[in-house]
Amino acid sequence: MNPYLDVDKKIMAEIYTGSEPMDNLEVMCDVHGSRFPGTPGDKGSVDYMVKKFEEYGCENVHHEKFTIPGWTRGPASLEVTSPIKKSFDVISLPHSVGDEVEGELIFIGPGAIEVYEEKKDEIDGKIVMVTSANPPGMKRFLHRSEKFMRSVMAGAKGWIFMNHYPAYGPPTGGINPVIPAIGLAHEDGAFLTRLLDREEEVTVRIKTTDKNHNVDTYNVIADVVPEKPVDDEYIVVGSHYDGHDISQGAVDPASGAVTVMEISRNLNLVKDKLKRRVRCMCFGAEEIGLYGSYAYADRHEDELDKCRFMLNLDSAGNEGVKGIVFHDFPELEPLAEKYAEEMKVEFPVQQKVSPYSDHWPFFLKSVPCGSHGGDPTEVRTGRGYGHTKYDTVDKVDLKYLRLAAANYTRFLFRVANEEDWNPKRKTEEEIEEFIKEQGYDRTIKLADEMREYIKENFKEIHPETKEWLERGGAW
Repeated sequence: MNPYLDVDKKIMAEIYTGSEPMDNLEVMCDVHGSRFPGTPGDKGSVDYMVKKFEEYGCENVHHEKFTIPGWTRGPASLEVTSPIKKSFDVISLPHSVGDEVEGELIFIGPGAIEVYEEKKDEIDGKIVMVTSANPPGMKRFLHRSEKFMRSVMAGAKGWIFMNHYPAYGPPTGGINPVIPAIGLAHEDGAFLTRLLDREEEVTVRIKTTDKNHNVDTYNVIADVVPEKPVDDEYIVVGSHYDGHDISQGAVDPASGAVTVMEISRNLNLVKDKLKRRVRCMCFGAEEIGLYGSYAYADRHEDELDKCRFMLNLDSAGNEGVKGIVFHDFPELEPLAEKYAEEMKVEFPVQQKVSPYSDHWPFFLKSVPCGSHGGDPTEVRTGRGYGHTKYDTVDKVDLKYLRLAAANYTRFLFRVANEEDWNPKRKTEEEIEEFIKEQGYDRTIKLADEMREYIKENFKEIHPETKEWLERGGAW
């Protein structure tokens, strides 16, 4: 029995007889580019999203400006200086300091956690090269930022992030402004590993010319307001809209942002049946530190006790099944299964969490939350073309944008209307325990540990590193 069959039919007909999310994706990516914080495309895309949310019938549509530690890319280089002379095409990693270092190269493969202690004496004073692959046998995702911080605390003076995928070029991704850090293509990294195997000792020089400086960026907010709301509770659905500066960021994250826009459009068509407000959000500055979602959660903290659920749709238009990953809310699984049966869709459910996307600040403030995904057959080996210049509009298939919009619009409609909704708000101790179960208890403390390491061990501290030390925060 489907109590919302008429609503489902209206939503499905609207989604599957148009191409609105793909149309929006093309504008977001082809017109506004990467939408990296502080660039012209950042504000341009924000103005576009505000216009579209208003066009779709949302209320209280606006953007909220906030200031973050921004970054501007400069030319970067990598050269082998001994035993041969050879240069490579590389890119700086966001928040790298501008500096020049030369030293012996050490390759630590995918950078398993134990390597940084076991090879600390070998790493100390050297330039570290690590791949983007997850270490074999590791049950959780070992993020680039964690590999970087552990390398710094083992004594690395420069850092090379080698793509483990061939043919995708150098990868990008945020780190901390501590030592020069660059992305290197798989093929060039493979050359260096062969050179190391033959010669045993290889010296390289890294030069970066980037600038760390404050910039303004934005969160976009739009409310779908029921004609007759039953109370003042609300739901948040969001995705970040900023990509990395080298790329259109079409799948990651723009496919998620346009899915949020499409959800707003379709919920407005059935708001006469909607019982509670749905806040649709596009967060800024996720890629370099979750700044947008942290800013929102802090600025609106006094409202979060009324937020019954937060759904993170980062990269929701990627390939695959569109289910949900609850962030330790097993009591919601029966409802999700009931909704899936009503909607007649495949909607798998998982329970886990990681600290690397915009659900995280909500999770830390005890808001019941989840993210798109949940496919039990998915085997993640890395990002593929994600975080490279090849994450472009042509990688996105309209059928997955439609599937994401169809599943999550109807799921959120049911969450907004559910009367038997009682997920338990977690205590701080329960949140910490789940983080520990997921293997991230040490990870989230690494930035502060690295600050102490730098203060105690760096003879000279880069001016931009000094600013970062004083600023605090996880990134």
